[in-house]
Amino acid sequence: MTGIVGRSVASITGALRAVFTAEQIAENDGFLQRRDPRVTLISIAGFALAVMISRQVSVTMCFGLLTIILARLSVVPLRQLAARSAVVPLISALIVLPQAIIMPGEVLLSFTGVTITVTGVEYVILFTLRVGVGIGLLSLIVLTTPFSAVIAALRSLHVPVALVWVISITYRYLFLFFDELQRLILARNSRTTGRTSLRGAWRDARCMVGSFLLRTLDRGERVGRGMRARGGARAPSPYGRLKQIDIYGYILLAISGFAVIITGVIRWGL
Repeated sequence: MTGIVGRSVASITGALRAVFTAEQIAENDGFLQRRDPRVTLISIAGFALAVMISRQVSVTMCFGLLTIILARLSVVPLRQLAARSAVVPLISALIVLPQAIIMPGEVLLSFTGVTITVTGVEYVILFTLRVGVGIGLLSLIVLTTPFSAVIAALRSLHVPVALVWVISITYRYLFLFFDELQRLILARNSRTTGRTSLRGAWRDARCMVGSFLLRTLDRGERVGRGMRARGGARAPSPYGRLKQIDIYGYILLAISGFAVIITGVIRWGL
């Protein structure tokens, strides 16, 4: 499948695969890399919860600054962190953008019968910042902690086995999913000569969807049979080993808990 559709699908596939193959940063000697994975999960989850609780732009920006500090201490390139954290906030901003018109409040701008309010604009900005900071915090877990260590930490924290199963299988199967899509695109391109019009590209894409769905389901069945043949009925057995929680880990946990409490006090106590 050539043309704009083929290039778009190939670009999206490569970008999605890159999300799940960025564990090389986890090998760096950074602050979060040296912490026990359980500490990383609990503390980052606490900061993300505090961001969800916050209803003030200034508080959310403070957590954004904290995210940048943790990234710098953990040798995470800020450009890469921003690239991973920018798509979802932008989509969220587009979704809530009508609130700038719908929400009542002091008029900020009015043209052709459309009124933009200060309250609406503040809501859009706050919502976008909260989503961006939350995604940035969660991205730090992926970038600084190997997936096997995350699974080991979830098991150690007594997360339900069914949920750990879903996370583990989804993560592993996504690699096969994207490989299957790339193989289909490569096979179609190898049988196509010259350039294809947009209409022809969409026709090729329509024809490829059915084949891709069937091959994906078949691959999923084979993966399931392979797992059962290798003892897949048992709970996931992660390779990652947990580390000893040091003083810095306890400090990070304390800061995370303190952040949740302070954010709750600011929201409901003032």
